[in-house]
Amino acid sequence: MKVVPVEHKSAAEHVRSQLIELIESRHFAVDDRLPSEADLAASFGVSRSVIREALHSLNALGLTKSYAGKGTFVAATRVQSQLLIGRYLPAQLNEVRRHLEVPAARLAAERRTQEDIDGLAALVEEFDKSDDPADRIKIDALFHIAIASATGNPLFSRLVEDLRAVLQDQALAVSASPGRAAQARAEHRAIFEAIRDGDAEMADLAMRRHLAAVVATSTSLTEG
Repeated sequence: MKVVPVEHKSAAEHVRSQLIELIESRHFAVDDRLPSEADLAASFGVSRSVIREALHSLNALGLTKSYAGKGTFVAATRVQSQLLIGRYLPAQLNEVRRHLEVPAARLAAERRTQEDIDGLAALVEEFDKSDDPADRIKIDALFHIAIASATGNPLFSRLVEDLRAVLQDQALAVSASPGRAAQARAEHRAIFEAIRDGDAEMADLAMRRHLAAVVATSTSLTEG
């Protein structure tokens, strides 16, 4: 297997791209078992944690499936956009979120109670500690629903909660994208701090930046 050693700074992203290329070029066929984490780490010249992060992303894209004790196997030879975002384009989802969750963040900053602040703080800390993409999307959903709840208007909570069901495929792919976890942690904290401080303008801006980052990552994944 011919691979190109990569620099550590963007290693997971490079590994993911090269593995996608190897799978799409049929170097690995459907049902083939990928080399072990140790072998891939040696081939790419990176740590096993970098390989693990890249494999999480491939699983989220639907290209591979990993089984405990058995390894990672090729499940498809092409990234299917519907695996990422269901029936909706990233821009379509972002348009709805922008008109729902940005106003919610602004209202949350104006109306939040101490109980709301404490709940959001706990979710931010929980998200910071999580290393698993599947766990992060659950915490992320709770965080956004909690913001909606802090508006004091139960319809915001209901609408955001319903929207999360549509976002699940996109959320998993985005969460597993190399480097995205650290960005999301910073974005969540910025939103939380603005709401905690009662700064409606900053809450509005922080949520806009967060949603823009999500759609940018979704689009990059869809475009391969």
